[in-house]
Amino acid sequence: MVYKGKKWAKIVLIILLSLALLGALVSLGTLNSPLMNKIPLLIMVFVYSMAIYHFGFANSFKDFFIFQNAEITESHQDSKQLMEAEKFWKIIEITKSKSSRDYEKQQFELEKELQKLTVKEVLEFDNKFRALKGEIYNWNFWAAAYIINGGCSDDCFSDFRGWLIGQGKSIFERAIQDIETLSELNETNGGDWEGLSYIPTNVYEKKTGNDMPQGIQENFEIYGEEWDEDEKYLKNKYPKLWAKFGMK
Repeated sequence: MVYKGKKWAKIVLIILLSLALLGALVSLGTLNSPLMNKIPLLIMVFVYSMAIYHFGFANSFKDFFIFQNAEITESHQDSKQLMEAEKFWKIIEITKSKSSRDYEKQQFELEKELQKLTVKEVLEFDNKFRALKGEIYNWNFWAAAYIINGGCSDDCFSDFRGWLIGQGKSIFERAIQDIETLSELNETNGGDWEGLSYIPTNVYEKKTGNDMPQGIQENFEIYGEEWDEDEKYLKNKYPKLWAKFGMK
């Protein structure tokens, strides 16, 4: 807690170290024994004294403590700043590469990558993620999720969009240009798409101990041409997707 910038923890630690130092000094003064037997007490006095100096008076630790508190203060501040696209997609590609197309492992890899960032950068990553999910809140993408999964609720579609972002920039942007390109996917994780969207929030809370700020609000106004759940309609409108997934 001291190294996380908690002032109360720093005070408690210095009090405990001071009591330990006092105890060592009293023992050193009252112990009637040869000098060799007092060496452990001398070491204790030295270690506790250096620790008290470090945590209470060292300029280097004061600067570090200020920095940690600045991070915590920053964590409470809202921001709608988006992470730069190149940086965002690089993180996604790293997690995809390291996970070897294992979606659960990709979530673990994303958590590791986000742990390397500042809390502000984690928020910016989440903002970008939400913005991209909102960008594909589109009837064509919902149809694709519906066909691939054999049905898709609101929550399922939200998870699908998060999963699709995790497939990387190339697949994502090609699908925006032509939704039928998703028929080229060979692995869709069996429709188990939940998880990736939650990682930024989890990392933020672990790093700060606070809830994720509101940040950018994901678009929830669906756009595009609404489709009919009728099998013949979907087959005609999305022939490639239906040929790959709809006949299962």
